[in-house]
Amino acid sequence: MNAVATSTKEAALAARVTESVRRNGALGLDTSEALAALEVLPYPTTRLERWKYTRVANLLSLEVEDAPQTALPTPILPALDAHRLTFVGGCFADGDITDEGPDGCFIGPVSEAMKRYPERVSALMEKGFQSQEWYAALQAAAPQDGGCVLVPKGTAPKKPILIRHFMPDGAVAAQPQHLLDVAENSTAEVILWYDCTPAAAGLLNGALTAHVGDHGALSLEIVQNEPGASSHIGHHHFTQGHHSNLTVRTATACAHWLRNDLHIVQDGSDASSTFHGCYLPNGRQFVDHHTRIDHAQPDGHSEELYKGLAADRAIGVFNGKIMVHKDAQRIEAYQSNANLLLGEQAAMYAKPELEIYADDVRCSHGCTTGQFDAEALFYLRSRGMTETAAHSLLVQAFLAEVLDGFRPEIRACVHDVYAQRLGWT
Repeated sequence: MNAVATSTKEAALAARVTESVRRNGALGLDTSEALAALEVLPYPTTRLERWKYTRVANLLSLEVEDAPQTALPTPILPALDAHRLTFVGGCFADGDITDEGPDGCFIGPVSEAMKRYPERVSALMEKGFQSQEWYAALQAAAPQDGGCVLVPKGTAPKKPILIRHFMPDGAVAAQPQHLLDVAENSTAEVILWYDCTPAAAGLLNGALTAHVGDHGALSLEIVQNEPGASSHIGHHHFTQGHHSNLTVRTATACAHWLRNDLHIVQDGSDASSTFHGCYLPNGRQFVDHHTRIDHAQPDGHSEELYKGLAADRAIGVFNGKIMVHKDAQRIEAYQSNANLLLGEQAAMYAKPELEIYADDVRCSHGCTTGQFDAEALFYLRSRGMTETAAHSLLVQAFLAEVLDGFRPEIRACVHDVYAQRLGWT
């Protein structure tokens, strides 16, 4: 099957996206299963519970453009000493490839890893998600290049790895596929950075697949700073082995329309997962975070904390699910979501969920949505602060619990973006 039928609006969109992506450069993978799934999966609408507040009907009219010739974007975090890979519109644009041989680390684009280590890459590819939802199947139907990190047993890259994906001007469709594999007794620190030009107005439909082996550790920091009018859907899939440690921190600094789907499966006992996130939509922006942690083995631990602010007429969504499978005993799982409304017409929709099939667990979830503390504002104003300065201090204090976990260079950058958007400066 080489093409998508165009009998419906969603099929026509799929055809436009896949054809454009292939012209711009797609990975040479077998996509027959994903193309078949596109024909039977329903297009997401607000009638589906997982998409109740996430409207994607407008994307059906997206007229996709081919990626223009674009100069390399200005470097980010210039003071950070890191392995750097840069992708523009789903194509590898710049970066040094690190290859230490079949038994060593590989850091480079997926396209190059497929040539050098096809078996290692094939074993890592996530096949299941493409049969579950329409946009996941669309991404798998025409995946593009992304960052690939292969860390063998008992090793660790000496520097953090910065993978950047940049969206150019226009209605470009990009579908990057990132792969991370941290083997047994290994560690890695990865930064995944998404940004774009102010004139970007296309679709970024990306995927990340990561595996952390027994006694391994992966620290992943995701930054999304997209000031254009593009739409971003991210599919993030993680699996963990025995006694492994996974930390995922997501900072949505700026986004016109964004949905993050994060799914963690603890496939080994005594695994630990930490996933924190913060988001600040304003104007008419929309940000949606959907998370799910599957405790499939006993003695696991997870900690989830997401904090959001919505200003003006923006909308924020948080849906977090903790699933404890049968016989996954002695699980400790904690989930917390806190939101602030900074505008009378702003909205936040939150849905924390627990689904437990074991009887020896400690699980909890909590969710709060409110406005600024009037007494705290009065106290700060009475000490000589302007209203803007008082709001700024309270917002910084509210987000600190999440932002303090990022490395200083990222924390400073995200803070500056928030300051500009809220007028702190």
